Amino acid sequence: MIVKLKQAFSQLIENVSKNWNRLMLVAGVFLIVLGIFHLFVQIISPRDWESLIGWRKPILFGISTGLTLVSLSWVVSLVLPKNEKLVSAMIAVLAGAEVLIITIQTWRGVPAHFNNGALIDRMLANSIDGMLVFITLGIFFITWKCFSRVAIGADWLLAIRLGMVYLSVSCLLGFGVAIYGNLMVHGGGNPEIVSPHGVPKFVHGMPIHAIQTLPMWLFFLGFFNSDIRQRKRSLWFAALTITLTTFYAAWQTLNGFGRFEPNVLGICLLVGVGICGVIAGVFVFSGKVSAQR
Repeated sequence: MIVKLKQAFSQLIENVSKNWNRLMLVAGVFLIVLGIFHLFVQIISPRDWESLIGWRKPILFGISTGLTLVSLSWVVSLVLPKNEKLVSAMIAVLAGAEVLIITIQTWRGVPAHFNNGALIDRMLANSIDGMLVFITLGIFFITWKCFSRVAIGADWLLAIRLGMVYLSVSCLLGFGVAIYGNLMVHGGGNPEIVSPHGVPKFVHGMPIHAIQTLPMWLFFLGFFNSDIRQRKRSLWFAALTITLTTFYAAWQTLNGFGRFEPNVLGICLLVGVGICGVIAGVFVFSGKVSAQR
């Protein structure tokens, strides 16, 4: 196992250095470092985690957006020809700018989102919404390209397609959160809460990292099972866990429940998540590794 991990890691480093989209990769790593830096800021100078001006936003947006850009740097290296790399550059620049605006506003002590205060704050909040439109269109374009012919194994292609579809769904859910938040602000309500305890961003966050988790699951599965058909079945069940957790988050939020506030349907959905996760894991032990691995 140790030898296989070393070989896989060496191949990954070589692939990253030669093939992955450089701009997306650099931007992603920078944002991850920025997010981690603000973890230390939270420790040294803590703010309320759920506050609109808390360090939570630069931390989560930095790490989450950074991971997404790193993953997209791999995906676009597979699905976009060189003459279409302008799309990846647009996503990298706008996503980086979005996180930087959020970070600057947090240091200024004003909300980056849902801010109808000073003119500059309104302009920056609106610019974030505008950037997200173009980022989402770029992600939709990459997702569409993933369904063309791609020179990669069928199981890996499935992982990429599912991950990009979930990322696209997350973008749409993000617009729903933004629309709800703006309506609440204009009505004098709290944009961060669906009364009494629902959390809108909970729904948006559920499917967003499938583009990391599904390929990582497939990578892990490959050490134990070389049967492509079984690995694809495992991927489908892993994807179903993401679908069910997204439905769970939507149910909790739309009904005003807290993230883990118990209720009958919520518990049933979580049981379904567990069952699908167990079935996906069964494929770890149900196949054999080929002699070539």
